[in-house]
Parts: sequence; structure tokens; C-alpha cells
Amino acid sequence: MDEVRRPGRPRDAARDDALLDAARQVLLRDGYAGLSMEKVATLARVGKPTLYRRWPSRAALVADAVLHSFLASVPGSPAPGPHATGSQRLADWFRAYAASVGDPHHAAMVLALTAAAAESPHAAESLYRQHTRGQYESLVGHLRAGVASGEFRADADLEAVADALIGSVLYQLLTRTEQAAPARAEHLLQLLLAGLRAPGRPG
Repeated sequence: MDEVRRPGRPRDAARDDALLDAARQVLLRDGYAGLSMEKVATLARVGKPTLYRRWPSRAALVADAVLHSFLASVPGSPAPGPHATGSQRLADWFRAYAASVGDPHHAAMVLALTAAAAESPHAAESLYRQHTRGQYESLVGHLRAGVASGEFRADADLEAVADALIGSVLYQLLTRTEQAAPARAEHLLQLLLAGLRAPGRPG
């Protein structure tokens, strides 16, 4: 008869939250390059094995720390009115996204998550699954609504537009051009809207 395997000890959610909070504090103080499992363990007053039992690497710890704080708190775009046009929906979403990513506290977290994603395939997959995919699908949904209403061109490459909008914000963050980001983001938005509008539609 096979031996029944006992389940492991359940995870302590309060302890996990405390460890993730310690990781966020170290990130904001020292950045991703200066974060180590030892620093987080010292701040949280636990041994490093406690961290490694939960997260196999620094990148995995950072991915969870950021995804469970910054990304969960990112506000969505304002709810569109019943008569909002495709352009209004798209503009509201993009302005809210750009403002959220550009917040200094959030920016530090996004940079850390980007670095973790570059270091670890697992962190990169978590970033896409828990954040990027949802943001991307929301944006493409607004674009498709504009096409369905006849405001946007039916032959527009909506995925390319979404890539340009999201990518422009992240590029400005990565290249430390946050001061110019609001004006540049708005200019890009207006250019894309002009190119998206169906022939004969007013600007």
C-alpha cells in the first residue's frame, strides 16, 4: 500500500506580507542592483533560509514584492461615460496608465520589476501574466470598440498601436526621461489618434 503523503505546512500569509514589505523597503532604498536576500532577511529579522523556502531567487522575490503592491494598486482609467467615443476611452486609459507608471514610487518598482524580468524567465512570465497581459488586453479592447463604432480605421494594426503606447511609457521610464514623459506621451497619443481615425471622421 502506498504511503499517504502529508501536506506541507501552509504558508503564513502575514509572514509573507512582512517579507514582501521588507523587500520593497530595500528596493526603494538601494534599488534592484543593491538588493540581496541577506539585506531583506536582516530587515525582516529572519534567516535567509526563510526567504529561500518561499522564493528561489532574488528575482522571484522582487517579482512578487512588486506585483503584490504596485501593480495591485495601479488605478484603472476613469469609467467612460455612456456616450464616450473611442478616442475618449483610449485617451482616458492611456493618461491614467502614464500617470501611474510615472509616479516616483511606482517608477522605482517598475524599474526593479523590469530588471528582475531580464534576470529571470520566471519573473518575466509573472510580469506578463499578472500585469502586462491585462493592461494590453484592456487597451486593445478600447481600440476594438473604436473600430466597432466606426470611429477608428478597420484596417488599423491595433496590436501595434498598443505596443507603441505602452512601450513609449516604459521606454521613457527606462531612459530616465520622466520629466518630459507627460508631454511626449500626450504628443504620441494625439499622433496615433490622428492616424487611427477613419476617413471622414472629425478630429
